[in-house]
Amino acid sequence: MKKLMYIMLAAVLAMGLAACGGSGGNGSSDFEWTKTGTFADESENYLIIAKPGDGEHDGQWAVSVLLANGEVHGWFLDQKGETLYGNLNSEYDDNDGNYIVTLSEEGEDGIVMEVEGGETYHFTMQETPDYIGLLKINTEGVGTIAYGPEGTEVEFEEDFPTQSVAENVAAPTTYVIKAKPEEGWKFVKWTKNGEDFSTESEITVEVSEDVEYIAVFDVE
Repeated sequence: MKKLMYIMLAAVLAMGLAACGGSGGNGSSDFEWTKTGTFADESENYLIIAKPGDGEHDGQWAVSVLLANGEVHGWFLDQKGETLYGNLNSEYDDNDGNYIVTLSEEGEDGIVMEVEGGETYHFTMQETPDYIGLLKINTEGVGTIAYGPEGTEVEFEEDFPTQSVAENVAAPTTYVIKAKPEEGWKFVKWTKNGEDFSTESEITVEVSEDVEYIAVFDVE
């Protein structure tokens, strides 16, 4: 489940980059870069490459990297000869400093990523797992939520309270979902896809398609 979330997160980042605007590069070369999709290495580091549509980023490639240590980097890279090259940290993200990379094709289905002043990674093409639905959990009013697959310990985060969740589900999964009001508020009900669902603050549900649960809170 965690691996799927990582892959989907990186894919969403790459697709989002491909859709947004900014300054483009000419990227002209007789060499044609052909490798797009999801790539991974043995340490569960992920690389996503997507071709932006026509527009300001024509000639560039949307690239995102999600490392096993939780670091995420993503922006547009120019084609430089037979490589993709550039800084994956932009003025629009929260990363400090540069993350300058060079991507080179390696064999039929591999990519080498060299980080300037850092590591070298060897990625191979992966199949992006299918998913059957998107679980969304949100709040209305002032309160927090907690969730997890049935059988796991579901606890509220005290330091970083959760109020919104979006998680891709790869197979029918039963979740435990909890709601807790903040001081001065009370839990009222759960809604499912806009319809009243339960007045119990803790619910157990099976997710097998796109669905949204909202915890509704009101002032005491």
